[in-house]
Amino acid sequence: MANKLLLCISVNGATAARWKSGRLHDVEIFANDETGLTGFRDYAAASAGTPAFMIVDAIEEDYRFETLPHASGSDRDQMVERKLRQYYRSSPYCAASLIGRDGVKRRDDRFLFSALTNPEVVAPWLAVLVETGLPVGGIYLLPMVMSGLVDALDTKSDNLLLVAAHPAGIRLTFFREGAFRLSRLSRSDATAGLQSRAIVDEISNTRLYLHALRAATLDEPVSVVLLDHAERLGETTKLIGADNPSLNCTRLGRGDIAALLKLDPILIETSPAAIYLQLLGARIPGNNLASPAVTSGYKHYQTRQQLFAASAVAALIGIAWAGFNLWHQFSIDNETAAATQRTAQVNAEYQAATGKFPSSPTTADNLKKATELAEKLRTTATTPERFFQVVGQALAPSPEIVLTELDWQHSTTEFDAGTAAAGAPKAPPQTLTGMAVRKQSGLIAGQVRDFKGDFRLAINSITALAERLRSNPAVETVRVVQLPLNVSPTLTLSGNTSDNPAQAGAAEFKLVLVLKQPS
Repeated sequence: MANKLLLCISVNGATAARWKSGRLHDVEIFANDETGLTGFRDYAAASAGTPAFMIVDAIEEDYRFETLPHASGSDRDQMVERKLRQYYRSSPYCAASLIGRDGVKRRDDRFLFSALTNPEVVAPWLAVLVETGLPVGGIYLLPMVMSGLVDALDTKSDNLLLVAAHPAGIRLTFFREGAFRLSRLSRSDATAGLQSRAIVDEISNTRLYLHALRAATLDEPVSVVLLDHAERLGETTKLIGADNPSLNCTRLGRGDIAALLKLDPILIETSPAAIYLQLLGARIPGNNLASPAVTSGYKHYQTRQQLFAASAVAALIGIAWAGFNLWHQFSIDNETAAATQRTAQVNAEYQAATGKFPSSPTTADNLKKATELAEKLRTTATTPERFFQVVGQALAPSPEIVLTELDWQHSTTEFDAGTAAAGAPKAPPQTLTGMAVRKQSGLIAGQVRDFKGDFRLAINSITALAERLRSNPAVETVRVVQLPLNVSPTLTLSGNTSDNPAQAGAAEFKLVLVLKQPS
């Protein structure tokens, strides 16, 4: 929790304390005179820059519960401001807080209006704070901090009356179902015996007042808690029970209060206001009576603290990011060093392994080129399988024909049989782009067996073979380059047929076959 300067003001003087690390320290009492103000000025100067919060314990206080039509935003603010000026025109210290809405009818808003009707009670102490430059965070009526004590008591009673004897008088504060309803401060005699009687009378008067306000009827059970910080109200507890048996009275001594609030009993012994300063330090209440003009310094203080906090967060984020970057860089350096070491190790192993290899007949570059060329030839080379399939299919119906020679080539020119019948060499076929087209072609050489000199029958078999080849869709051309007998009409007959070797039992022939380019 942030450090704070806490101040409890009454007509008798002021009690000041410092709130540090969630605990109350340095409780001091200052009288309501020039000497007390001078001492408080020195006390406040020692806490320069610390925000100050004030509670007021005075008779000049007023509380009103008002129901207003439900509104929001600026409409509600204007309506509440008009009510405050109507009720507390002469006091600058007033406030209103929304405490809920009605459960029936129009569900109007319910407000608690509170005010300090005598501004002179806080004026000299506030002037000292302004003079020493302490930002004022808020001014509150003392009963507003007592809800923290009710929470600590954790009582099951719906009607709770807290009673305490202060130097300024007897303070009686009533809570219904845990919510503040009423508080009174009455003058009393300081004598113990007279004070006990006065407390009993004030409890009775308060019950009558609650009955008149319809806050609690006289026959309703009420739990009374006596805050006996001075350890002098033991007889008062008995007196309350004897005077009104319907009241359930409990006394909390100094030690009980200290244990309940986690407060040093010595501080309570120094001043009973330490009880309420402890409650104020632990939780800042609502209903701040201070005007915006009074709390402007505190607004600047809050803005400055927020900027400091934002700067600290940004600095922490920057430090964390820088640390992360350093760690990341360190990790990268380690990984780089490890990779370099592994690379050196692999290179050393490679050199050791390759040192045992036999000397290569050529360079590694030549081996690479040869491998690439072999792979290219493997993927692009054309085999004679298709050519052989076409020839085999054509020969199957003619068992009398046997092959004696079969040549094949894959080239841009057709196969040259090397005879006059082949004619002049043909120009390579061209594509649309002007590039020569590679085709499969070859020479088919064979004989017709069991010839017996019947040339006509032999020529018919050879012609049938050529026609079967031409009828195949894969064949482009078939040329007969040699027959057993030259049947050209331009040649003259000469010689003796008995000298023809074909009569020995075989008639030879040659064909040139050209396949189409596969699509």
